[in-house]
Amino acid sequence: MKLYQNNSLNPKIRSYSGEEWEFIKVLSGLFRFIYKEFVKSVKNSNSRIRIDKNKIHWVLTVPAIWEDQAKEIMRRAFHQAEIISSKDSANLLFCYEPEAAALDFFHDQKIKLNFNDKKLLVVDAGGGTIDITLMKSTIENNKIKEFEVLMVPKGGDFGSIYIDQQFMKFFQSFLNLNDNQFNHFKNECPKGILKILNIWEGIKIGIQEKEMTENNDQIIEIPSIVLKDLEKIFGIEDFGHLADQFNQRNRNSGLSEIEWDDDEDQLVIKGDRIKSFFEEPIDKLKKYLNNLKQKSEILKQTEIVFFTGGLSNCDYFRKSVQKILGNNYQYNTAPYPDKSILLGAVYFGFDPNIVSMRRSQFTYGILASIRYNPRIHDPNRKETTKISNRQEIEIIKNVFHPFIFKGDKIKLSEPKIEIYTPVDDKHKEWDVKILRTDKKWDPNYKAIYSDSQDVKIMGSAKIPIPKSNLSLDKQKMEVSFHFATTEFKIFMKYLPDPKIQKNLTLNYDQTQN
Repeated sequence: MKLYQNNSLNPKIRSYSGEEWEFIKVLSGLFRFIYKEFVKSVKNSNSRIRIDKNKIHWVLTVPAIWEDQAKEIMRRAFHQAEIISSKDSANLLFCYEPEAAALDFFHDQKIKLNFNDKKLLVVDAGGGTIDITLMKSTIENNKIKEFEVLMVPKGGDFGSIYIDQQFMKFFQSFLNLNDNQFNHFKNECPKGILKILNIWEGIKIGIQEKEMTENNDQIIEIPSIVLKDLEKIFGIEDFGHLADQFNQRNRNSGLSEIEWDDDEDQLVIKGDRIKSFFEEPIDKLKKYLNNLKQKSEILKQTEIVFFTGGLSNCDYFRKSVQKILGNNYQYNTAPYPDKSILLGAVYFGFDPNIVSMRRSQFTYGILASIRYNPRIHDPNRKETTKISNRQEIEIIKNVFHPFIFKGDKIKLSEPKIEIYTPVDDKHKEWDVKILRTDKKWDPNYKAIYSDSQDVKIMGSAKIPIPKSNLSLDKQKMEVSFHFATTEFKIFMKYLPDPKIQKNLTLNYDQTQN
């Protein structure tokens, strides 16, 4: 979640104790640990196996709604962990989680027969985000021939951890601790907190909708380590008294009272209170889906709704989504929602080209100087320059010249090729800057400029322009944009002399708001 809508390449995170850490260092340490555990596991299964890092292909699954720099942070952390030889190594692939889940779904034999050419709305309910993507698979000779992503991935930060946060707020309130005290407790008793969260996880995903509506009892066992630490740190011994105080403070909440079982060290809460923990994220999801129904044709195209991700284990969550969307769809859930993405990532790793089409999540373009057009350009930005025949022309600098628009179909096997020519003969090199915006607009209506607030510079490269007697219109530069994986690559070539070429690496250090 730290990387969702993150604008920094070096974000910071805080520990329970309030210490600030560089996120990349923490992440690289995690990757290093996972790699060591992987090596240990392989060696334990077969001591003769020699592991060559350069021959291992890694697939990292990421939310489809992540921005480009989030993947860049993951790459840097993976490289810092010394798992890949260079940051841009082809041995590391990113797989979008809804796509992975759908790949797993369509690899089932019965699914192949029954759902060929049908449109599948994937609801990937993970820990931090919920991703929603529309997909279609074409089956031929019992194999996936074509796999298309039919919409820009959508969703938001209303995943499972927000339900957990509501539970932890309740637990803090039950203990009658202020924020500083509770943070101190979490710092002093991390194992106990993890045990409580694991117990809560079982309740969260296991509870049935019927148990909430019938207001059944739910038992939360409080681990002995937690009870001992609460007594040691705060002198808390009488948990029955805490329950009575909680009920008194919340007597007007409209929710059932809680109970403390002193014999079993258990907190007993009713289904209506469990339901209240779900309310905020479910309300956010409801608003989002209702907005999608009103403003988009996506749901009209949908035939199947497919649940995946850990929260999809929860009966109440699935039925809440069904109530929001209605009964016009066939609903399916992955047999193992929390493993479906892992299995699909394996299929993707063996055949990254299995996804034939996506929709562009952003509008991408190039920084350009173009001839002034009074219909679409700001006259205050107009400049005059001389071209090689000394003719004066009016130009506009720092224009966002788009090469692909948000929502456009991207055929991953076909690069997007654009040809550019110099506006004058004053420059000795091409300075190519790749831009991005969240806007989708009609370029014939109004130009967007690189200094607009919502435009970001994604990368840049320079390539020399040799001295030439060629006219400006013959000094062409070919820029090709390749979208074959979840990360796009850019290649530049000077057409009069194809030996002059360069690969553009996206330099996210230059990313700006």
